[in-house]
Formats: sequence, C-alpha cells, structure tokens
Amino acid sequence: MQPRRLRPGDLDGFHALFSEVAAEGLFSTRPCAPPKAVIARALEKAQHNGWAVYVIEHDGRIIATAEAYPDNYCRPEGDPAVGVLGMQVQARWRRQGLGRLLLETLIDHCREQGMGRIELQVFKSNHPALALYGRYGFAWVADLPPCQMPAGHQDQAQRMGLDLA
Repeated sequence: MQPRRLRPGDLDGFHALFSEVAAEGLFSTRPCAPPKAVIARALEKAQHNGWAVYVIEHDGRIIATAEAYPDNYCRPEGDPAVGVLGMQVQARWRRQGLGRLLLETLIDHCREQGMGRIELQVFKSNHPALALYGRYGFAWVADLPPCQMPAGHQDQAQRMGLDLA
C-alpha cells in the first residue's frame, strides 16, 4: 500500500474516515467531522492548487489520509509558506507504518512546492504520533490551553513544527 494523490471521487471515503476517527473522541476536540460540503470545498481547492492531499486505500476503501494546507488557507493572517498538517488513520491500521509513508510523501511534496515549514497540532496523550513526528525532526513550538476531549478526558495539544529549508 502506497500513498497516492487525492482524486475527485475520493470525497465519500475521505469523509467517512474523518468521521470514524473523529467519533473516537481522542484526536480532536470535534466530536464529528465537518460537514461533507465543507470538506468537498477544501478538497476541490487543494486539487486546484496542487496542495498536498494523499490517501492510502485497502480493498477500495480509504484507510489513511494526510494533508498539508497553506496556513493562510486555514487562517486569513496565516503564512502561505507554512503547511498545516492533518492526518487520519483508521484504528485497525495504526502502528503499521502508514503514518510514516504519508508523512514522508507529504514532506517531499511540501518541499517541492517551496514551503519553508510544516506545522501541526497533536495531543500530549497521543504518544505514537509524538514519536513519529519526533523521528522526522518535528520540534515542540508551544503548548495550547488544556481542553475537554469528546471521549470525556482532559488533554492538552501542543504545536510542533518542521523547518524544510
């Protein structure tokens, strides 16, 4: 299984995976995925601009995704040379190297696009993700305020960054 670029017909599978991971209540403060129409607009914009959005499939189903949108797409005051990373892996496929494959592909894509940095947010309880990002050189930038997770526990996100230059 190898990452591939997002295709126009991937919306349903992308949204289904996003919904499944959000429903776990462990990796986002959102209890559910954004509406499909919101995701559709973001994916169309990404395809049009050649931004990094990759998926991994197994038996025709999307089981992992990773994307890096320019920071100024995510926040009006953001920096267009900074990519904001998001990643989702279906629970039964975690710890099998899919995150590594996606991350390597995304880093290469962002470098080729001329981005100078990739940033992400990850919860301190997500030890496997912290270890993965650390292996690729992502470093702590800042702690964010503690928050209540949909699964019911308190957690705290931290921002991490990787300079690509």
